[in-house]
Amino acid sequence: MHLCSFADNYKIFDVTPLENIFIQEFMLRAPGDFVKVYIYGLSQCYNGHHMDINSFARDLGMGKDMVENAFQYWERQGILKLEWTDNTISSIQYYNIKDVVYNKNYNVEKTLYKYKDFNQNLQLIFGTRLLTPQEYIKIYDWIEVLNLPKEVILMMIQFYLSKKGPNLSINYLDKVAIQWAKDGIDTLQKAEEYIQTSENCYKDTVAVLKYLGIHRNPSKVELELYKKWRDVWGFSLNAILQACRETAKVQSPNFAYLDKVLENMHSQGLKTPQEIRTYQSSRKSVNHLIRDILYNLGQSNVTPTPEHQELYIKWTETWQIEHSVILIACKQCVRNKTNTFEALDVLLQKWLDYDLRTYADIKAYIERKKKLDMDIRVVLDRAGENRSPTSADRRLFLKWTNEWNMPYEVVLLAAEYSIKAQNKIAFMHKILENWYNANITTVSEAKEDHKQHKSGAKTAMQDSAGVKKQVDFNKFEQHKYTDDELEALFEDIEGD
Repeated sequence: MHLCSFADNYKIFDVTPLENIFIQEFMLRAPGDFVKVYIYGLSQCYNGHHMDINSFARDLGMGKDMVENAFQYWERQGILKLEWTDNTISSIQYYNIKDVVYNKNYNVEKTLYKYKDFNQNLQLIFGTRLLTPQEYIKIYDWIEVLNLPKEVILMMIQFYLSKKGPNLSINYLDKVAIQWAKDGIDTLQKAEEYIQTSENCYKDTVAVLKYLGIHRNPSKVELELYKKWRDVWGFSLNAILQACRETAKVQSPNFAYLDKVLENMHSQGLKTPQEIRTYQSSRKSVNHLIRDILYNLGQSNVTPTPEHQELYIKWTETWQIEHSVILIACKQCVRNKTNTFEALDVLLQKWLDYDLRTYADIKAYIERKKKLDMDIRVVLDRAGENRSPTSADRRLFLKWTNEWNMPYEVVLLAAEYSIKAQNKIAFMHKILENWYNANITTVSEAKEDHKQHKSGAKTAMQDSAGVKKQVDFNKFEQHKYTDDELEALFEDIEGD
């Protein structure tokens, strides 16, 4: 037993000294999990207890292979030493980093010599550009941390230097190397296939840029967009170039606009150049019709877009709505001060619910509505109301005649019985509701029921007068509507 020792809970409140030279010279370029392994191991040196590599890995929530890989990385950096037993790390000896660096002649150059042949090949690829020791060590991480073969790394660097030029940063290549490792590009064959695909992608993207009148190297975003069009959506270069014709509608065509065009074509299942060409030809034939709509919406300065075309095709082909009906709807939108394609789409959807697709449908609908209003005017007149029908009147009248199946003469009789009521329509509705509940459907039955419920005061209209057999339609102005007047009257549908 030691004469002096710390209490059991001492270490939890103690500190683990971490040298600044480790932070500056080693930690900044190391993977995060490797740093975690080093620091936890350092804490065990100061305050640890007996453990093996398996319990060490469990404490960190990491796999044993990852922990051993991390310790091997730090051993390669020269700041600790490993002992192995049966292919498993049995002990780890931490060095004092200042001692390693200053007293044991540790320097970066010493690390470089372990990849002498690789270094020579690297320098040949970079030509006159001399790599710094720090750049070499960053590249070594691709071998030691990412487990990329040296020949794959050399091929990767050569390819990207040919595209980006000799001043390409190692930090950019580092991101590429990480992505290659994630994608499993770890053999020469996979690297060659990837480079061939990327080479084709690069050339094709340049071709698309030139077609759009843009003469420069493609950006990373543009390359990614092209890959999406080709690999995800399945467009060939010729199909994409054919789609580029759509960009002539904008002042400054770009990949963002082309992406929307291709997305629209992809959603419609268009893939080949011929399919796209046919699609574009059909769109040209409807553009003058769309301009007609835009003019009627008060947007004559707007150029038809793919979105406009898509909506127009929906209205005319899917919904089977005539162009003349769409123009009437435009005028309705202008009257409502909602003169946009979106508002027009909503209005046409509502008209579709009424099964109104042709101009003949509209004229027939309005004639039916005017006939309905004429019948209601007679009822209102019998009740002593001299006014035009409202939407509420129409709903009640249809309830009485369609839902309750009350004959028109019975409704007129109820109107006569309501002439002295303060709220005539409500009183009439109450009378008809009582008759409906009593299953009264004829004038004679209604009269008899009224006699039974009549109070001392006589109504203004005596029973003996009966119901007028001929309705005085001539009392109301008869009118034949022109097409223009019918268009104006059609806005009444909003009140149904």
